[in-house]
Amino acid sequence: MKGKKMPLLHIENLTKSYKGKKALDAVTLDFTVGVNALLGANGSGKSTMMNIISTALSPTGGAVYYDGREICSLGTEYRKVMSVLFQHQPYFPSVTVNDYMLYNAALKGMSGKDRQAVIDNSLKRLNVLDCKAKKLKELSSGLRQRVFIAQTIMNEPQVIILDEPSAGLDIAEREELKKTIKSLGENAIVIVSTHIVSDIEDISDTVHIIDNGKVIVSRKNEGIEDMSRYYLEVIGKGGAYA
Repeated sequence: MKGKKMPLLHIENLTKSYKGKKALDAVTLDFTVGVNALLGANGSGKSTMMNIISTALSPTGGAVYYDGREICSLGTEYRKVMSVLFQHQPYFPSVTVNDYMLYNAALKGMSGKDRQAVIDNSLKRLNVLDCKAKKLKELSSGLRQRVFIAQTIMNEPQVIILDEPSAGLDIAEREELKKTIKSLGENAIVIVSTHIVSDIEDISDTVHIIDNGKVIVSRKNEGIEDMSRYYLEVIGKGGAYA
């Protein structure tokens, strides 16, 4: 990697095997500032990639680089600028929304007298500020998902990983989420992993299509008139339209 100017977030020959089966197969791609869509069916390798990028999982081979440095060597330095919303976000059902946010703020190293104001602003951004005294188990799945997204973005991370972020949201909530994701992409690397084309077709800057552990398309979103049709053509014809 010496002598080469690295993209902001670069994945090189990333491989992950489980009992001899490759969930990721030598994937190489770049994520830049903006909304980066990772589109693929369930079981295609999306969540495995997100878990590795977030350092929750170690690869079998290959590496992930942030600003030219391997993330495993950056440790907490990388985690301070990265935040992730997992597909199945862990939480304590009996704690209040505000305590949940305070707990995650502590994990992110956030402190100081303005911490509560930052939390309130993040909750307000996702329209759940009036829920902060409620217990998480008292919220609908859609409201709870919005709280999870609020904690993901409250420290203004430079790398934002959203794994199936629209899970549990209704149509109106999905539209609001898309606006939030688009605004986040103005100043950060936002990676949206999804199998739902409508979640990303009109907000993504780049599109990466993954199938059976391999990225078969990596391109700008410009010029794709019908994302659903394009996706089905690519999957059905092995990337002939890339």
